[in-house]
Amino acid sequence: MEIPFNFGAAIMEGIMFSLILGFVSKKKPGYRVPCYALFIALEVLSVVLRYSGQENSTYFFAHPYLAFLITDIADLSIYVKGLRPWKEALFEKAFLWPVIIIPIMSAFVMTTGWLIKLYIVRVL
Repeated sequence: MEIPFNFGAAIMEGIMFSLILGFVSKKKPGYRVPCYALFIALEVLSVVLRYSGQENSTYFFAHPYLAFLITDIADLSIYVKGLRPWKEALFEKAFLWPVIIIPIMSAFVMTTGWLIKLYIVRVL
């Protein structure tokens, strides 16, 4: 039996990380990169726990892509306010992230999650 894609969980994870990233950006902007690294690790864990019982690897890519995309959209205001000029921020957040960076991060989550599913979850 295939487990259906969980849109609500992906959206919720994106919203929660947007709030956390906004708080981190306001208080300690230097911790944005470690915060993203932690989010990627949590997405790997989330994807493995949710979809390890099914054979459709699309979920392993689509779930983190949706969560990262929501975070990217919410992060535009932070970019405009302090990190980049308006045009540069819009180009980066509207084109560069959704087309290049988020697919790379989602592919990493998919690959790592799928390998964990194949080699660790099966053994347990």
